This record gives sequence, C-alpha cells and structure tokens, in this order.
Amino acid sequence: MKKRLLLAATAVMSMAMSMTAFAGMGSWQQNATGWWWQRTDNSYPASEWKWIDGNGDGTVESYYFDGNGYLITNTTTPDGYTVNADGAWVQDGVVQKRQVMLDLGDEVLTTQTATQTNTTTGNPVMDGKSIEKIVVNPEIMGMMGAGGVDRLPNKTEIGQGIWGPTYNVDYNGVTLKVETDNRENWVSSFYGPAKVLFNNIPSQGIELNAFYDNSGYESLSAGRQPMASTGNSDTVFGLPTGSYRMAWGSVQGRGFSILLTPGLNDTWYIYPDSPTFLYN
Repeated sequence: MKKRLLLAATAVMSMAMSMTAFAGMGSWQQNATGWWWQRTDNSYPASEWKWIDGNGDGTVESYYFDGNGYLITNTTTPDGYTVNADGAWVQDGVVQKRQVMLDLGDEVLTTQTATQTNTTTGNPVMDGKSIEKIVVNPEIMGMMGAGGVDRLPNKTEIGQGIWGPTYNVDYNGVTLKVETDNRENWVSSFYGPAKVLFNNIPSQGIELNAFYDNSGYESLSAGRQPMASTGNSDTVFGLPTGSYRMAWGSVQGRGFSILLTPGLNDTWYIYPDSPTFLYN
C-alpha cells in the first residue's frame, strides 16, 4: 500500500514537476515508487485521466495514472496519447491546458468547446419550449443511407475507413467529415458543428435539459444524464478517455453524440459550434 505522506510546499516546488494541490480538492503525494493524486476522501485515480491544476496558475493539465494509481511520465498512454516528463498530456510538444472549473472539483471535465467564446448577445436558452423545435437538418438526412455517396456535394476523399472512403465535404462553406460504406454507396456518419447537422440550434447556446425538453432526443438507456466517453467517442472527438461529457441519443433512426460544455452547478451546454457526430 502506498505510504501517503503530505509534502511540504517547499519540497513540492523544488521538484521538476513543480506541482501544487488543486485547492481543497486533493494533493500530490510521493513515495519511492512515484507520484499520485490523493483526493480529499483519501481515494486516488487509477487507470484513468485527471485534469489537475498542477502549478496553481488557474489552468488544468491532463495526467494519466496507471492501474496502481501512479502518475506515468515520458511515455505513451494505453489509449495512445503522449505525456511529457511532468506527466502532462502534450500534442506536438505543447502541453494541453484548459481553464479551471472549480465547481466540478476533482472531477474537472473540459471539452474542445469549453473555451468557445459566445459572440452573440444573451444567455443560453434555459426553457426549451420557448424556441422553435430543434430538428436534424433534412438535407443532411437526405444524404445518409444507401446511395448517399452520390448525393454528397463538393466531396474530397481524405482516407480509407474500415468499410469505405472517408471524405471532407464542403457544405455551405463548412467542412464536414463523412464516413462511408462501399456496400450500396452508403453514407454512415457526419461529423461537424451542431448548427449544421441540426436546424434551429439557438445562436446563444442551449442548456442540456432545455435541449431535451425541446427535441425529446434523450437516450433511452441513459435518459438525460451526460454520457462519459465510450472508447469509440474518444476517437471521434480526439480527446482522452474521461476528459469530456456528451449528449447522446437517437432521433429519426439516427444516433447522435454532441460534445458538451460544462457550466456552473452541474449544468451542461450545447453551442452552435459544439462538435457533433450524427450516424446511422
């Protein structure tokens, strides 16, 4: 069992990792084997990612802990991401940072849309029944299914998927990623911003429950609970396991996953540019 010794602040600052505790939510601990993050209830993360304010600068970095709860460094994680000598997730040598969300405590979750700036006036919609019904874009629906490849406008092949080519499609000035199946020239999925794949997403954004009240598209299995990563969704969104939450459901015979932006007091939001995966 790990020996959980509290480190003096001066000792922590002298380490190359220069890590301090994320105030009130846990602290870094060390023994002869390595470092781990001890939560305030004395538990610790294992075989998972955690966003932690490692140097007290108001932003969080993402760290991966092995099956025994120790921080791994200078390597590739089991799910294929790179961590540096401090254990922080890096892309092209750059540490990936997000703003601290204090209300989420030790379970800090961020998304690619979390730093998105709302350039419109007004707050996100909180009453879903006060706006026009949100529906899947009928033109996008019309391109899905058998023969859909022939209906794709301005397509450029960018690679080969499991079943068929992958395309970039220029749709009204927005680039969508499209996966296909050679059998019957089938279009199996679209990936792009919510405002393109759905009609009537409000420009100021919408709170998750308001979205479900408006559209009725909640998951039959999970209801309105924000979904954690599923493995496949990690690949779709290009994010580490456990580092995000998504709206997940099915409508008109099509499934969807929408990357959520976290807010205060366990609220979650969908914005026009929220990355969205729509699939058969």
